[in-house]
Amino acid sequence: MKDLRPVEKQWLFPHSALNSTPSLDDGINLQTELKRRKVVIEYMRSLALRANVFVNGDDPECSRLRGSMLVGSTLVHRFYMRRSLKDFSEKLIAPTVLFLATKIEEEPLKLRHIVNSCIAKFEPQGTRGWYPDKNPHEQPPREYRTWEKSILATEEVLLEALCFDMAVDQPYPTLLRSVSGLDEVISKVSSNGIDYNGIENGTKSKENLSEGRITELGWTVTSESSLSPLPILYPVSIISFVIFTIIISMIDQIPPSQGLWNASELSERFGLDLGRKGDHVLGCDLDMVKACLEDLIRYIKQGLILDDLKKYIVEEPGQQTEEPYPKRFTLDVAPNKENLGTDGVLHGKMEIDHEVNMTTNGNAQNTESKAITDVVY
Repeated sequence: MKDLRPVEKQWLFPHSALNSTPSLDDGINLQTELKRRKVVIEYMRSLALRANVFVNGDDPECSRLRGSMLVGSTLVHRFYMRRSLKDFSEKLIAPTVLFLATKIEEEPLKLRHIVNSCIAKFEPQGTRGWYPDKNPHEQPPREYRTWEKSILATEEVLLEALCFDMAVDQPYPTLLRSVSGLDEVISKVSSNGIDYNGIENGTKSKENLSEGRITELGWTVTSESSLSPLPILYPVSIISFVIFTIIISMIDQIPPSQGLWNASELSERFGLDLGRKGDHVLGCDLDMVKACLEDLIRYIKQGLILDDLKKYIVEEPGQQTEEPYPKRFTLDVAPNKENLGTDGVLHGKMEIDHEVNMTTNGNAQNTESKAITDVVY
């Protein structure tokens, strides 16, 4: 993995830092704090959906604000490493973070749209918002002015706690860049008359990975993982690779260790130092990848991340099988003049370890795999 910039390092914390947050100093235990952080992020997303209606009408996916919601989730975790939940409640931080995140991502929402969303969500039914577009002569009611003043005042505290650092990298763009072009490789493999479907390459699922599948599930897993403190524990390259690993595991219904073995073929695309020797994954980044994968699975099982995902996590076998892992991406082909380099090493056309080809059936729709999409969307 490439060396991190100082601005990136300052927002990555060791696990021990979670046991010494300001909230813990105020008597809030770690599990409670993490659950309340999750509530803040869920409030923020709910407010984004409501506010987005004023701008784009009924858009249940709220695709325009996806980047803002991911950035906002990271800002929430950063903020509560410096400030306490006792002093800054969920209902106050959620709209403030949303207001700031939309400006960072250049997807700005008008403050009055956010304030009106807060009134609709948090105030008693019948409390009026302020809609000058409908009535230009109407003055803002007292509840509106209170929310507006609180959000603007809290934004100053938020910026100070964040050291005015608005640089927030996200794992989802890294994942998209890393899987870009898979369908082209799949097409090339198919044109050679090689069809490695889920049964032939040793996996249970008949529906192989594709760029589209990874993009769909990748967004859901990325969005859910941001509810946990992963964004402040690991670099984005590690998180995006672990998300890729867990997607392989869920679709193919294989243990995460085997998913990691398969995903390691593409590790260079994620900028990671991983390789394979037999059934073992090696490399300088292996320890951090395994730690992140274990944390992701643990947070899923604890319910901090979408609880329904755990039904698709295959438990590790009780004892090591003697059968070698089936290859997921690499095709065993005889060397020829086109793919054999002058150094005697078999090379592919893609800049990854040796020859890496992707293939998919493309037609078979596995019901179990489809169920994953039904749950997470």
